[in-house]
Amino acid sequence: MITRKIEWEEQKIIEHEKFLQLYDDKLSDEINDFFLHEILDLSYREGSRNFGLLYVHTTKGLYPYKVREHPASFIEKVEGHLKEWKK
Repeated sequence: MITRKIEWEEQKIIEHEKFLQLYDDKLSDEINDFFLHEILDLSYREGSRNFGLLYVHTTKGLYPYKVREHPASFIEKVEGHLKEWKK
């Protein structure tokens, strides 16, 4: 996550590293738990400045995550878990 902060007429860019963890029944970050039955889709959009956006589409809403590397393998793993769960 990237945060911009302005102090004394100076802009500071602060990067926080967060992780999305895939479990057997859910996808989690530090704040949210997305259970597999709540996840509708995952998508990725190329961005600028060396990052892209990973979108987690859920029944609760859309959750964007800034990522530095293309998350193709992560998306494949999550989609594999979703297919197994839906059987």
